[in-house]
Amino acid sequence: MDRLPCRPHPRVVIISAGDDLVEPGSKLANDDDEYESNSWFLTTFVREAGAHAFRVHTIPETAEQLKLVIEDQLVRADLIVISGESKDESFDLITSVISTLGEIQIVTPNLAESSKHSFGLIGPDKTPVVVLPGDPISNFLSAELFIGPMIKKMLTGVNKESQIKKVKLTKSITSPSGKVSYIRGGLNADGQVSPLADQESLITLSKANCLIRLGEKEEKLSSGDLVNIVKLNQDRF
Repeated sequence: MDRLPCRPHPRVVIISAGDDLVEPGSKLANDDDEYESNSWFLTTFVREAGAHAFRVHTIPETAEQLKLVIEDQLVRADLIVISGESKDESFDLITSVISTLGEIQIVTPNLAESSKHSFGLIGPDKTPVVVLPGDPISNFLSAELFIGPMIKKMLTGVNKESQIKKVKLTKSITSPSGKVSYIRGGLNADGQVSPLADQESLITLSKANCLIRLGEKEEKLSSGDLVNIVKLNQDRF
C-alpha cells in the first residue's frame, strides 16, 4: 500500500485571560495580581497527550482584546482551551466574549474542588472551545478528566475513558457528601495508594502519580479498603 488513512495531531490553542494575571518573570503591581501558571501547565499537558500546543503569550485585559485574540487563533485551532484568574473573576468576561462568536453552554460538574466550565462551538468552522476554572487545582483536574479524553477522541476517533484500577488504601480519607472527589495520591511499588498530605497545596500536582476517586456517596474510606484510582501519565517510581 502506498497510501494509508491517518489522523493529524490536533492543534490546541491555550489562552489565559484576566487583568490581574502577570507573566512569570514580571513584577506584581499589587496584592491583587497573581502569576499566570495555568497556560504553562496546559501547554505541557496537551503535548504529552499527543497534540500540538500553541500557547498565546497575550493576556487580554478587555473583552475587545480577548475577542481579537480568539478570532486570530481560529485559523490554526482544532480546539481552544481558555482559563482565567484563580478566583474565577474573569470567567464571566471570557464566557461573554466567546458567546458572541458562536454557541456556548455553561456547566458546573459535580466535582469537589471545581467550579463553572463553558463549552461551545465558535467561528465559521465550529471550532470547539472549553473554558476551564482559573484555580490551578481545578484546572489540573479538568485537564485530566475532560481535555485529555477530548484529545484522545480527536486522535483516534473513538471515546476512551481513563482506565480505573482498584487498589488498597493505606490511610483513611473523606469526601464531601454529594460530590465526586479526585484526591491526589501516591501509588507505591507494592500497588498500594496513599493520599498526599495538604491537598490544598499546589505541590501535590507534581507529586501525585494517580487520582483517588470517591463517588458521590463515598464520604469516608478507611485504611485497607479497596479504592478506585486513575493513573496519571507520570512515571514516579
